[in-house]
Amino acid sequence: MAKKQHESKDKRERGGAPSQAGERVAQFFKKNIYIILMIVCILAIATMITVAVVVGDNGEETFKPTESGDINSGDIDDNDTDDDDKDDDDDTNTDIEQPQEFVMADPIAEYTLGQTYSDTELVYNPTHGHWATHEGVDFMAAAGTDVMSVFDGTVKSITTDSYYGTTVVIAHQDGFESVYKLLDEVTLKEGDSVEKCQVIGKVSGSALAEVASGAHLHLELYKDGEKINPMDYMLGGDK
Repeated sequence: MAKKQHESKDKRERGGAPSQAGERVAQFFKKNIYIILMIVCILAIATMITVAVVVGDNGEETFKPTESGDINSGDIDDNDTDDDDKDDDDDTNTDIEQPQEFVMADPIAEYTLGQTYSDTELVYNPTHGHWATHEGVDFMAAAGTDVMSVFDGTVKSITTDSYYGTTVVIAHQDGFESVYKLLDEVTLKEGDSVEKCQVIGKVSGSALAEVASGAHLHLELYKDGEKINPMDYMLGGDK
């Protein structure tokens, strides 16, 4: 009987040792779970970085000079590419047509300058026999002489009456408009595009305005709706 009790006690002692060790391990993990998790995360991150570095090194493309000594694509200077791009931009800008400076051509090839522009000082008008301003420039030439556009533009209006003959208004760039009075044989129509020095009509021999001065073209110039001196924008004038 005593022998059986002793064996039972030995079994309990042998069975209790593993149980106590398991509890200690469980308590250790419970107390240090956060530290253990942090260590695991750090190891995982380090592993990922190591793998990425290894893959990156293996994936780099190695450039070697060719036998002919040509520079491989890895040796191309970025500055050379930038210079090429700048050259392309310069070529593109050159292709864009820039507006011309508004300098008028002579409206008649051969002429004598008649009455000049006067917007404040009174001048004598022989046709009407009185003194008045003269807000234009007279280009004296024989009836039938060609009259040309002073600059590129678009025909804004064309009117005809017995006093001024035919009057042509051409709109130009930058708010300029040229007005040609005392014309005949105008074949243009409103909306037509005209070029500098293109013939737009002929000097009239029958218009009554300024008839006492002789046959001529009366030219006026406007800038943004205001009359200005045409001679200031001609090659021979002081702009």
